[in-house]
Amino acid sequence: MTGVAALLLLSIGLQDSPSDPFRRGQVLLEAGDTEAALNLWLGVRDSLSAAGAEDPRIATAFVGTVAADPLLERYEEVAASVFYWGFSTSGARQEVRNEILAEGLRTFALTDSLEADRWAQIGRDHPAALARAIKQFWIENDPTPSTIANERLIEHWNRLTYARKNFVYNRSSPYETDDRGVFYVKYGEPDRILRGHLGVNGNDRRLMGLPLEYIMLFDRQPQYEIWRYATLDDGDFTYFLFGNTDGTGPFRAVTGLHEIIPRNARTSPRARHRGVRAQYYLELFYYGDLARMGGPYGQRFTRLSNLWTQSRAPRDGTLEAMSQQHINEDRIQAMNPRPPSWSEIGDAPQSALSAQVARVLEGPDPRLLVVAVSSPRWMPTVEGNAVVNGLTLDGYEARHTAVVRDRGLREITRAGMLPVDGQDHMTLTALNHVAEIDHVTVSVRHEIDYRTGEGAVTVYPGRTHFDIAPPLARPEFGFEVSDLLVGLAPRPEFPLEGSPAPLLPATRFWKEDLMRVYFELYRPLSAPPANGATFDVHLRIRSDPDQGGVPDGRGEATVRVSLESRGSTTQHVFDLDLRNEAPGDLQVILEITDPATGVTQTRVTPVHLLRG
Repeated sequence: MTGVAALLLLSIGLQDSPSDPFRRGQVLLEAGDTEAALNLWLGVRDSLSAAGAEDPRIATAFVGTVAADPLLERYEEVAASVFYWGFSTSGARQEVRNEILAEGLRTFALTDSLEADRWAQIGRDHPAALARAIKQFWIENDPTPSTIANERLIEHWNRLTYARKNFVYNRSSPYETDDRGVFYVKYGEPDRILRGHLGVNGNDRRLMGLPLEYIMLFDRQPQYEIWRYATLDDGDFTYFLFGNTDGTGPFRAVTGLHEIIPRNARTSPRARHRGVRAQYYLELFYYGDLARMGGPYGQRFTRLSNLWTQSRAPRDGTLEAMSQQHINEDRIQAMNPRPPSWSEIGDAPQSALSAQVARVLEGPDPRLLVVAVSSPRWMPTVEGNAVVNGLTLDGYEARHTAVVRDRGLREITRAGMLPVDGQDHMTLTALNHVAEIDHVTVSVRHEIDYRTGEGAVTVYPGRTHFDIAPPLARPEFGFEVSDLLVGLAPRPEFPLEGSPAPLLPATRFWKEDLMRVYFELYRPLSAPPANGATFDVHLRIRSDPDQGGVPDGRGEATVRVSLESRGSTTQHVFDLDLRNEAPGDLQVILEITDPATGVTQTRVTPVHLLRG
């Protein structure tokens, strides 16, 4: 510790709580002793956890400090674990609650607005629930779950730190930046920026015959920036415009030029010159400045220039129609769907991974059955111009890992998954389903299969995440049902003799696929095998209401049967024809009823039907 740092630490100890490790670390940071601060915070983790005093202030300060300095790269791996630790809090103390709410706004700004609003409301009443949601968000956005580091979290804080230094005309956003900082944190560096002041230069004014005193009443020389991204829309560039609203107001994101042009250029009695409102003069000149970006701004300036060339004083109605057309185009563009955030790391290509987790029973014991199949590239088999029943999996050896976490999202264990009958693409593992298990991540890494001579893999590992319901229990009376496993029927290219279910796991299907559904039905172990029981089974598909579908309950793929169960455990398989289903997110719904008691058990699993 430097002498200055020690003196500052002593000074704050006389004025503030010397027992607050967060403040002690802040003093070290202010004194320039960065590594001492980081090591202090690492050193107090265990003692704070033992006291139930996990501190999200330390979590965000730690990861923010590491992300801001390339020389601290060696701390990046531990930064994620410190961040997760800090948001394992109950949020009882006020300063902790404040940091949870602030980080909730920073985190869920990366999602759609409805999700952000929902968590903001939850956080005010239940900060511990928001803290867990923040932690889960970053766990599930880790591009490499099988490693300690979370590259996306570091990238996020690197962007945030840059934004706080460079985009601070005001600090109105959750990131303590102006609106440019929000877009930078969400989308990263634009591929092009155009900035300056909009205005009417002397040559243009004289050419149009406009008096200087007239223009000065309305031309406020507002500041502007245009950001262009090539990554947010596969088919075109995406543009974001920032400027002083009403000419001299706050610098913020605007939907179009009409928000920057002063209102008095439209409404003032003095706004007309030669019968034309000042608004229309400003639109011509301002679009001339914006046209240097090209795109829609260049197109609009060309249209306006042509209109003014044809007549030195076009009719108000013609100019107003064009102005309203531009406003409508801007509003439509603002409503076009775009990703709530984008990351070169988080949105990079991933290995194709289809994984499922099902609660099952093995005798009296609850188990979690985890199955997965993957490939760096997973494509349908095509013959001629038609998609046929088959898959092409590249020649790589898959290494699947299941990471198991408790209700606080603390890691309980991680388990390697074993190949099925020596098949390198499909693996499984069966875990003891203890009550503490609440979340499972399945990830895959691919290595070269030297039998095929394939080259290096350039995609990020695939990953998928599951919230786990409580364990199943063998009933004393009645019956219980496993979760569903869905996939494709066995095929010659994928022998599945070692699989617990006669299917190739899949949750994304083509219309030509026959979806196979597997479940197990459990009766008391004491049930005599000779005394079978009959159950009514209703298996159907419907649109997923959580994804905006309308569940009409009239799925085309529907099975209604009565089945007889003899013994304590029976396995059941059904195949569903998808050709009459609409593409999109769907739900497979199983309802089993015991006619003798009227008791019904329901299981639901999501799937997706591809367009094609």
